[in-house]
Formats: sequence, structure tokens, C-alpha cells
Amino acid sequence: MIAALALPVALLFALLVTDCKKCNDTGYVACPRAKEHACNGPSARFCSYLAACESCVGTGTVACPKCPPRDDPARLARQEESRAWLAGWEATDAVLGRPLAHAEGAHFRLTSDLEKLDVKGGETRHGGLHLYLERCELLFGRISRDLGASEGDYLGKTDVYLWSRQADQEKASLHFTRQGSSTESKLMGKAPVISIFYDKTWLHEESELHQALVHQLAHCLLSNVWDGIWPGNINAGWLDEGLAHVYELVLFEAVRHYCYVESDTILEVKKGSWEPLVRTAVEAGKAPGFLGVAGKNTTELTPEDNYFAWSYVDYLLRVHPTKLGPIARALKARKPLKDALQEHLGRSPFEFERDWQDWVRATYVLKQPRKR
Repeated sequence: MIAALALPVALLFALLVTDCKKCNDTGYVACPRAKEHACNGPSARFCSYLAACESCVGTGTVACPKCPPRDDPARLARQEESRAWLAGWEATDAVLGRPLAHAEGAHFRLTSDLEKLDVKGGETRHGGLHLYLERCELLFGRISRDLGASEGDYLGKTDVYLWSRQADQEKASLHFTRQGSSTESKLMGKAPVISIFYDKTWLHEESELHQALVHQLAHCLLSNVWDGIWPGNINAGWLDEGLAHVYELVLFEAVRHYCYVESDTILEVKKGSWEPLVRTAVEAGKAPGFLGVAGKNTTELTPEDNYFAWSYVDYLLRVHPTKLGPIARALKARKPLKDALQEHLGRSPFEFERDWQDWVRATYVLKQPRKR
């Protein structure tokens, strides 16, 4: 009889207690360890700091000490999801031999071993983890808009690894991107992966690490969207490198990268605006033919080819903003360039080159860099 009355009494008590100021009658209060694992930014769906908390197990809350216990199926389910998500990283941690910091958003899974970054929000490893996840998601939105790609057009999430030690980069690049590299490496296609060593002898400042990631993300997202095909090895390197340089120049007003070998070694190329270089060549009649550049793979492009590859994509984005995506999709489907241009621009390659040159003469500066 006592057991039979226990549940009704508990329910009656819960109904009577409706003014708990500690939890506002939710039954839960903030986790006492909240300051240790509070996540910055809206993008993270899971975070290893939060998921590993023994008190709240990924929920950020604990039971209110002033209220009767209650079951919350949604909260319990979230805890189970957090445990399972965290367990899914055990194999990754095993490769490096220690627990790492992980976060996951709508389009990226990020692992960061960077202890401190000289930028607001990156003062701790946890803060830097979320800062870079936010940056990844922001770039995803920008690239998707420029390509006219929808959420369902991407075949999978991109894995990103950021390292503070060269030995970790060498081990991780070989394991996760299937190629050895002491600087940067990536695996493109249906399940993209990027691994970058924050080598301060080359990437001198945090902004240069950010720029390196932007460049590689552009490659990986372009390879992943629609079909998982990398255009850089099907004679569309101008599109592959051109798009990556567009975001470097728009966001950082300089270029530091181009991919000329499989391991994506980074080299110094002409810094600052590339507009004067391109316009000077066009005015002097020394610009390479469009088909000569557009028929190469990414690894075949010379440093000079990169200037023009960037300009072709810049032209499409600024003059025909709705056409870049359809042209990219056609080239990734191995449609001949002349057919893709005719279908989506109504131009032959030679007409495209003429229009582009006219636009360069009318738009690019000869001396002073344009700030956009």
C-alpha cells in the first residue's frame, strides 16, 4: 500500500512546488563545472570538453538540489548521444596516443591540439577549438552561396586536424590523409580530411594559420560537393586553385599558398593584390591563353598560371555570380570546357577570354591594390 502511494505523493509534491527560484521550476541548474567546459559560438553540436564532464555528460545541467527528482527523456537521450560521440573519437586519440580536443558542427569534425592562439577567443585550447569550428562553418556558408550549392549537395562532413607539433602532423597526415607531410596535407572527395601543422617558422601568425585552412577548405569543399570528384586532376586545376585563391585574397588580401605537389607544400608566391599583375600582362599582350591554363591539372599549374586561374574565377564570381556553380558542376561531371561555357554562358572559350580581358582592363588597377 505504501509503495502504491509513493508515486502519487511524489507527483502531488511536484505540483505543489512551482516557485523554485534556483531552477525556475525546470528541475535542473547549470553544471557546477560550467566555467571549465562552457562552449563559445553556436556551431558546435558536440564538444569533447562538455561531453566528458562527469557531472552533466554533455547537457550542461545537473539536477536541482531543491526540487524532487524527475526523469527527462530528452536529457537522458542527449547524455547517451554524448557518450557515444565521445567514444567515437577513441580510435583517433589512439593514433596520437593521448586524449585530444574535438568538436563537431553541421559540416565539420574538428580536432585541435593548439594550446593557445594569439587571437580573441583562442586564448585556451578549448576556445581555439570553437573559434576554428565557427570559421569553418562561416566559410562553408560563403562557398555554398558562391556555388549555389544546397545542404544536400554535399556528400559528407570534412574532418580537420590542427597540430602544434611537427611529429603529430607527420603521423596524422599519413594516417588520416594517406600521405606524409610535415606542413599541410589533405584528402579530397567524398570524405575530405585536412591536416595542418601550425609551424610558426612558416605560418608566422595566427592569421596565416587561418589563411592556410581557408585555402585547403576551399579545395576540399569543392571536391566534395555534388559528386565527390576533385576537379584538380581532371584538367580543371584553374577552377580548383582559382577558387582557393579567391578566398585568400578576399579575406586576407594576400596569397601564401599554391599546391604543386601531392603533399601540398606551401611556397611563397607574389603577395598582395594580384590585380596589377594580371592587368599588366593583359595590357602588354603577355597573358597566357585561357585554354592553355584551363587545360591543366592543379599540380601542373605554374606560379604564374595561378594568377590567371584566380582571375578567371574572380571574373565569374563578380560578373556571372550565378554561373560559377553550374560551370563547376559540369566540369566535375567531365563535360568538355567548351560545352560547359556554351551551355551556361553562351560563349566559346575564345569569347570567354575576350570578355574576361575586356573586364580586366576596365576593372583591375595597375598599381594600387583594391580593397574589397
